[in-house]
Amino acid sequence: LFDEPISNQYAKIRVQMSTEIRKLHLRLQTTMVYVTHDQTEAMTMGDRIVVMNKSLIQQVADPLTIYERPANRFVASFIGSPPMNFLRGTVARGERNTLVFNEGTFRLRIVDEMWQTLVPYIGKPVVFGIRPEDLYDKLFLTDAPAESLVTSTVEVVEPLGAEVYLHLKVGQHAVVARVGPHDRPEVNQDLDLVFDMGKAHFFDVETEATIV
Repeated sequence: LFDEPISNQYAKIRVQMSTEIRKLHLRLQTTMVYVTHDQTEAMTMGDRIVVMNKSLIQQVADPLTIYERPANRFVASFIGSPPMNFLRGTVARGERNTLVFNEGTFRLRIVDEMWQTLVPYIGKPVVFGIRPEDLYDKLFLTDAPAESLVTSTVEVVEPLGAEVYLHLKVGQHAVVARVGPHDRPEVNQDLDLVFDMGKAHFFDVETEATIV
């Protein structure tokens, strides 16, 4: 028999506390300000979130907006677990009047909806962001377009029950993909990784502000 780890007990207490605070908020129907460093608490308890860095407000919005449309790289990296992957590269012209993100060792086609916003960045360095849940194993997504595929190498496989974290080497970068529980490739295996480019984010290298 094993005693439950202190960390698990602490996590349960925090969940119970958060639940009771949320119930109190709903019952009182009044404005409450809750300060936390825990992103999960912020996302689940807050109607609006104020993300701060070094005492400066970075973004004020509802949880879904913070998650889907972060104002800058800091907000994008703070919200989400595992955190967003960031890759450096440039915006370049592709075939048939398209744009691509050029990492140096691979290229990904940028969706047409982002074309106009990214045209001024052609030939310039950018930071490309993609969340772990927006990366897929082609084995489980057979109709993926070739322009969104990159061959990666599996470095670590972390089974977590309901999901699996894949730590991958992609070009010059290390990325994490959050996939289904039955997707468990072998370490050092090559894997065709699908990028959901409709969920991609681009950040200015100098200001770190979101471009699109």
